[in-house]
Amino acid sequence: MKNLFLIRHAHAEKFSESGRDFDRKLTSEGMKVASLLGKYLSNEGIKPDVVICSPSERTQMTAELVATQVQYSINDIQVVDSLYQASVREFIEYLSSLSQRYLSVLVIGHNPAITYAADYLCEKEINGMIPGSVVHISFLQESWMELSNKASGEFVNYYDILTDH
Repeated sequence: MKNLFLIRHAHAEKFSESGRDFDRKLTSEGMKVASLLGKYLSNEGIKPDVVICSPSERTQMTAELVATQVQYSINDIQVVDSLYQASVREFIEYLSSLSQRYLSVLVIGHNPAITYAADYLCEKEINGMIPGSVVHISFLQESWMELSNKASGEFVNYYDILTDH
């Protein structure tokens, strides 16, 4: 069985110093939420085989804070350029290319692609993941390549630290 945890980056600044969306950093509240989300995952016994994120500043910051809490080395986080501003199709295609050795995968990305990917993979209306939330989807398939089919996964849980205390 494979487990996918789709995480929307935590709350970020409205503007970066450079003026570029790519460079927006997490707010202090965003950093707190990302760390608490990682603690939640750790308390749930989640031990990811890989942590993957978009190259934007806010997703990398979220990935590092979550990884620290689940005892995953921040030096091993995989930063994937194609996940920044990815379409849903590109997002799903990337997931389908994951190594078969990974059983538990955490992916930190952006809306709307991350929410639409969750909706597509488990055929459940998530209705817009809020910043710092996670959707857990499990797959009976042996291969990540098979998850490109609509509703190929089973919705397990949606969690956000702001409403699920």
